[in-house]
Amino acid sequence: MTNKHLLSVNDLSVGFASHNHVINTIRDVNIYIDKGESVSIVGESGSGKTVTCRSMLGLVPTPPAVYQKGNIMFDNTNLLDLKESDWRHYRGSRISMVFQDPMTALNPVYSIGQQLENVYIFQGKKSVHSKLDKPLRVLRREAKTRSLELLEKMQLPEPEKMLTRYPHELSGGQRQRIIIALALVHHPELLICDEPGTALDVTVQASINEELTRLVKDEGISMFYITHNLGVAKNVSDRIYVMQLGEVVEEGLTDDVFLNPQNDYTKSLINALPRIIDQKVV
Repeated sequence: MTNKHLLSVNDLSVGFASHNHVINTIRDVNIYIDKGESVSIVGESGSGKTVTCRSMLGLVPTPPAVYQKGNIMFDNTNLLDLKESDWRHYRGSRISMVFQDPMTALNPVYSIGQQLENVYIFQGKKSVHSKLDKPLRVLRREAKTRSLELLEKMQLPEPEKMLTRYPHELSGGQRQRIIIALALVHHPELLICDEPGTALDVTVQASINEELTRLVKDEGISMFYITHNLGVAKNVSDRIYVMQLGEVVEEGLTDDVFLNPQNDYTKSLINALPRIIDQKVV
């Protein structure tokens, strides 16, 4: 059966083995994303949003995870049926992920240029000794061109100089921009962002999200954005899924969810958003 969406999660149920029984964590989740869409998955910690999205990249170990039913369809392939060796053709090249903590996601012993180059050249290869499609010098030249292009799009200062710097020389916001650039090196069709600004200052987080949204549109790719903050979701997404206790409790266009929420949990998340109240100074 042909999958009309770029990626769809269908009736997914996931549990985790504990001693002699399985604890149900994800229950009958249905989520989809189309080409060019930005979709947020919102919920408090433990709601199941990260497990759902990590399953799209085969990053949930089995065991302890147990996939009880359902599928994840991408390009008419059920990703849950892939062997570990098959994932090399998807991770980083067709589906990429930006993780939460920019302080630990970069290798401290390699320069930014080396890390971008290694991802460009060796992503999807079994090892660094794998046969390359082109001569190494050609790939390094292409890697530098693509790296500079991404650093400029992320509005990082002095891109040429940035390639020679090391992670410890950069601020948190600059590191997060580098991580996003790493995820986009191979023009993936789908980008999964797992609360990419959580560890950053609010103003830096807003800047990152603004640039991320613009870059996703410039690159012509789709984005799943995982967050516990509905306010952030409103600014970055076309549609929203709200998850609670492993289930999708509400979904819809972003404006519809905010203007006419149907679920009490969604209403409580909206009510929890900070508001600025005008006060007259007497």
